[in-house]
Amino acid sequence: KRKFSGSDLATICIWISQRVASDPLVRLCSRLHAVTGTVLSPEGLNKRFNEKSVLFLKHIFSLLLQQKICEQTHISSQLYAHFKRIRIMDATMFQVPNTLEHIYPGSGGCAQTAGIKIQLEYDLHSGQFLNFQVGPGKSN
Repeated sequence: KRKFSGSDLATICIWISQRVASDPLVRLCSRLHAVTGTVLSPEGLNKRFNEKSVLFLKHIFSLLLQQKICEQTHISSQLYAHFKRIRIMDATMFQVPNTLEHIYPGSGGCAQTAGIKIQLEYDLHSGQFLNFQVGPGKSN
């Protein structure tokens, strides 16, 4: 029996369940206990899914992406002499169940009424994220 930690949150959201948004809290708590030994009630887990946990998961994502970019990107130092910033911008959109249309309204394509759009802007020179947004699929 131990306290719930950031490591437990990452375990639930990244390793234990690929369907963390739709799996029942009871199942998530049971699997967390089986994998880590952490005992937590469904109500306790529900309280931990908050703005702070979203920021924590965004931070993990940022660190992993920076690590991956640094491993695979070799930019000549001469380019940095000519440019103060090298910005990479991208967005992706995917469909979610129609029951989430009140939170994430979609663009309406393919008869889907719910969707999520992720927008990302990264400065390759500084290694900083300039923009990271998760929002409704219908937003531009």
